[in-house]
Amino acid sequence: MGKFALGVLLACVFVSCAKTGDQVAVEATRSEQICSAAKESRKAVASKARELGMSRVDLGKVVCEGLPLEQIMKAQSDFGKERSPGEQNRKKSESSPQDKKIERSAKTAAQFRDRPIPVAVAQVTIGRVDAFYASSASLQAEEEASVVARTEGVVKELFVEEGDDVSLGAPLAQLDTRRLELEVARTRKNLESLERAYLRAKQLHEGKMISSDAYDQALFSFESERASLNLQLYELEEATIKAPIEGFITTRYIKLGNTLRSGDQAFEIKRAAIVEATINVPEKEMLKLRAGQLAIASVDAVDGSEFKGIVDRVSPEVDPSTGTFRVTVSLENQSNRLKPGMFARIRIRYDTKENAVLVARNAVVTQKSENTVFVVRSGRAIRQVVVLGYVMGDKVEVLNGLVEGDQVVVTGQGGMRDKALVRIVSL
Repeated sequence: MGKFALGVLLACVFVSCAKTGDQVAVEATRSEQICSAAKESRKAVASKARELGMSRVDLGKVVCEGLPLEQIMKAQSDFGKERSPGEQNRKKSESSPQDKKIERSAKTAAQFRDRPIPVAVAQVTIGRVDAFYASSASLQAEEEASVVARTEGVVKELFVEEGDDVSLGAPLAQLDTRRLELEVARTRKNLESLERAYLRAKQLHEGKMISSDAYDQALFSFESERASLNLQLYELEEATIKAPIEGFITTRYIKLGNTLRSGDQAFEIKRAAIVEATINVPEKEMLKLRAGQLAIASVDAVDGSEFKGIVDRVSPEVDPSTGTFRVTVSLENQSNRLKPGMFARIRIRYDTKENAVLVARNAVVTQKSENTVFVVRSGRAIRQVVVLGYVMGDKVEVLNGLVEGDQVVVTGQGGMRDKALVRIVSL
């Protein structure tokens, strides 16, 4: 082919007699390179022409194997289009193992993409939804008292132990009273003597036989000693330590033989027929909570049982250091299962809605502050944006986006595309 092209070009040179021998040799070399590139593709021809600095006019003059270059390129293009299916399959069979692996992977991916995704669904329902404010706190007894000794003495006897139930005024411990009894006996004798002296002074004063000052002194001595006797009788009575409230003993601070002074702590008593939980609530919730609202407490220590109560009181002021206000919840403890100090999760119901649109909570997919669900229609999962309201347990209120009876995907929606084919299965 190269020699033929060279001959043609030389003939043209001889006819025109316009080019030198060196120019003819250069053009012949260029034509050979162009014809060689023509065996590959049009793109190869264009690339080679740019390298050689040839224009479209120059390419139009190139002849390969006795035919113009354009005709050769057109024949190659038509041959590629008119290849038989057998030849195309043969070319595919001659592909490398890597190409075959890629082709198989592409087919498998396409088949997997078009296969229906198994999903579980749940229906949208209409029902009641309650709004709760949730917090946690430690339980406290409604009433508690620290029992202290009101007189001095040595602990002689103990009547109760920790955990014992006691009634109001029940004896808890007894102090040694021998010294007090002796003092009371002495004071009684002194009081009898002063009483006789007072009575004589009274008779003499009535008979104008003594002065008023002498009478007043006798009266003062008698009343002073009587007051001393009453004080000693009080100390004698207080030597028996008694329960100031009804409840149960939580702590015993004293032991037999201890010497107590007035004011020393002896016992701690709490009344737990009603227990309280005090929670600190952010100030933004102040308008939601008020006294009398239903409260539910869940206590892990009692097998997660729930106990009902009410909001007993709400503090009217906000603590400026924390930005919170105190809410006290009262819980009935008739079975005495709740103990002061237990940890409880508190929920306070502040609103209720009837006929609300409800959907399973696990059906909602949240991405970038947008809540969506997948609704199954005609075998496809349609992505639907929803506006949520209150959350109650495993249900959530939908304000906009769904209607009663819609089937939403609750399992299998992870990574799901909009309008993906789905197949409903049972869990």
